[in-house]
Amino acid sequence: MPTPTLYYYPTSPSTRSVLLLLKELGLTVNLKEVNPMVGETLTEEFMRINPEHTIPTLDDNGFYLGESRSILTYLVDAYRPGHSLYPNIPKEKALINRVLHHDLGAFYPKFFSSFGGLFTGAQTEITDENRATAQKALTDLEHYLVRNDFFAGENPTVADLSLLPSIATAVHCGLDLTKYKRLNEWYENCRQLKGYEDEQEVARQIGVFIRSKFPEGFEALN
Repeated sequence: MPTPTLYYYPTSPSTRSVLLLLKELGLTVNLKEVNPMVGETLTEEFMRINPEHTIPTLDDNGFYLGESRSILTYLVDAYRPGHSLYPNIPKEKALINRVLHHDLGAFYPKFFSSFGGLFTGAQTEITDENRATAQKALTDLEHYLVRNDFFAGENPTVADLSLLPSIATAVHCGLDLTKYKRLNEWYENCRQLKGYEDEQEVARQIGVFIRSKFPEGFEALN
């Protein structure tokens, strides 16, 4: 069976969540880097694969799939069905999906809107409104950890893999996660993930880049 191809950009949080999954499952894919910063997701070739021109994008023998959270769940179902990261148990799967939907529809857009422009130069400061939005997003996210060590239970799932890169990026850019007790404990629990150290290294590199452009880093979010 042909090996799937993942179109990716190494610093993208969404891409990194899929890379974390690949390490956890021991899956091999062909990696093809696509740089959205220079328009490589807008080429005719890439638009045929993914008209939404987003990364990551998966090509599994002609089956094309964008949106990282869909890729996460598909890879488990297709290659490791029943794995604890996305088990074939309706109630457990529902709890995981609930967190994934919250991440996609609420946390990621609100949290990223607070500082995303710093990466492109469209934003030169973090305002009081940005700070309030980020803090509210983090507080809302923490509610999912009231009863559990991880976001959908007592063990890591694809929900945690989806969220870790965004949080790690913010931490290495200066977010003080100790102000969010449950989130900070969860972050420490994630050390057990096979790709944790690789993920931390990418987040550290992003932190260095941000501070070269914006010396205050994300301390303004605290």
